[in-house]
Amino acid sequence: MKKNYIILLIVIHCSFLQMNSQTTVSNVVNGHTEVPQQEQVYVHTNSRLVFVGEYLYYTIYCLKENTGLLSDVSKIAYIKLVNENKEVILNQKIKLSNGRGDSNFFIPSSIPSGNYKLVAYTQWMLNNGRNYFYDLDVTVLNPYTNNQSVFREKKNEDLVVASSKEGNGSSQDYKRKMPLRLELDKTSYTKRGAISMKVASSTLQGLGNYSISVRKVDELESKERNTSFDFQKGYPEKRKIEKLILPELRGELIQGVLGNMATSTVENTPIGVSFPGEDYLFKIAVTDRDGRFYINVDEDYDVEDMYLQVLSQTDTIPDVTVFSEETLNFSDLDFSTFQLDRSMESTIKERSVHNQIENAYYSTKPDTVLIGKPNDRFYGPGTTKYVLDDYTRFPTIKETFVEVVEHVWLQKNRDGKTEFHVRPIAPYVESGKLPLVFVDGILILDHERVLGLSANQIKSINISRDQHFYGTTTFQGVVDITTFNADFYKNYYTEDLEVQKLFKPNEDKNYYRQSYEGPLKEKYERLPDFRYQLLWYPNYELTNREQEIKFYSSDITGEFEISLEGFTQQGVPVSLHKRFVVN
Repeated sequence: MKKNYIILLIVIHCSFLQMNSQTTVSNVVNGHTEVPQQEQVYVHTNSRLVFVGEYLYYTIYCLKENTGLLSDVSKIAYIKLVNENKEVILNQKIKLSNGRGDSNFFIPSSIPSGNYKLVAYTQWMLNNGRNYFYDLDVTVLNPYTNNQSVFREKKNEDLVVASSKEGNGSSQDYKRKMPLRLELDKTSYTKRGAISMKVASSTLQGLGNYSISVRKVDELESKERNTSFDFQKGYPEKRKIEKLILPELRGELIQGVLGNMATSTVENTPIGVSFPGEDYLFKIAVTDRDGRFYINVDEDYDVEDMYLQVLSQTDTIPDVTVFSEETLNFSDLDFSTFQLDRSMESTIKERSVHNQIENAYYSTKPDTVLIGKPNDRFYGPGTTKYVLDDYTRFPTIKETFVEVVEHVWLQKNRDGKTEFHVRPIAPYVESGKLPLVFVDGILILDHERVLGLSANQIKSINISRDQHFYGTTTFQGVVDITTFNADFYKNYYTEDLEVQKLFKPNEDKNYYRQSYEGPLKEKYERLPDFRYQLLWYPNYELTNREQEIKFYSSDITGEFEISLEGFTQQGVPVSLHKRFVVN
């Protein structure tokens, strides 16, 4: 059986890479009750009780089922915040690198107090059923509204906020022998004091991938934990495959179908897909016999829309439909109950004030977005780039191509319309094929639209003289024009241009870490520091038997807890908790 699953996965993988018909792949799966190389996800959050105006941080671990080993199948995960009406309130898409991803939800004041679920999954998991996902109870508290009726008042017999003192750094809930340990240089610290923590392993068996949260112990929050040990218990029974949902093996998988075309011509139709802008992406998808197409996107992009155009000549304007996100079945979600009483009022007010102050000073200590590497142009190297400021400028596009740009010319076709032509590389065999023409990443099929541009708007022109083959369509060269503002697409429209909103993956972030070392102590001396979250380390890789992490306490006093979750390189789950005091 294991051998058959390996063969099946290879067939699915190869079919997917070649972009063949999904029907063909489904026929391969027919007769099997489940897909091979299955996945499960586990989510480590910094808290399960969050106020509006706060961040809910999380790390997603995508694992090979029942092994604890990080999966290399899916490159995208999905995570949602769902309310008790089974409505999706917040929705994010996360890139996975080596089976891991992280981001955060900012909880806006428009979200009411209530009991919510954090739901996470990969597309590949949904082959086990539309309810086969990870879920975690999360409570949102909005103190700025008077309606807290969703939280029934706590009675004497209720035991929601348990008292569990762990001053010695050990948790009575977890007696398992861990391959790691957490070591602190002290058990108590002063405000804005340096805290040195060591993550240590007595053997190399503890090396692995972890996430670390250091946060004030929440008197309001339930002490029930969802750890890397027990996350699998919440998954439902698998169901037989009804329709194969392809894995996102190479990044985002965008799928769609081409309609309003004759059946005989729908196959092998090239579709140009633009993600415009200065650092644009361009991809060409080719339809299968059912008119379906697939677009893999593993690069970063900045825009919120993508632009699709059919590149071959058709008698009618085809309909291009992009499939929406797969739907989930939330019917079995069972929400926990959070309870309030009058004794919590002062704690809630104090924390709300602290949150407002922290948000007011956010600009002085923001998280930063990590800049991805620039995208390579799809037409490859070996191009000639003309930066027009390096030449005598001419007022029109025509004059610019005549006087500045070599191996490109304009001529009228049989219908009297002007077209660009690019001379091929020696021996200069003319094919009569047109080039691909772009302005700021938008593919321009009607070349006369380019002639209306003022040459003074153009920053540079790139020319590729290679031939490009897509399906049954050949293009001779590329003319790639970039304007100074790189925003030509904002005012460009044609009847055959389909614009689709994108569900973008979250951008990678570098989370701010407060420091009072050296001159920073004086810099931040007059700024308030009401951090309840002292450290969030979403992607911590232990590569040595002992590693040190340094962070700083804030102006908040009380008991704090270190929470480390993750998996060793051998797939062993690790869950560690240690407490300390700030006076």
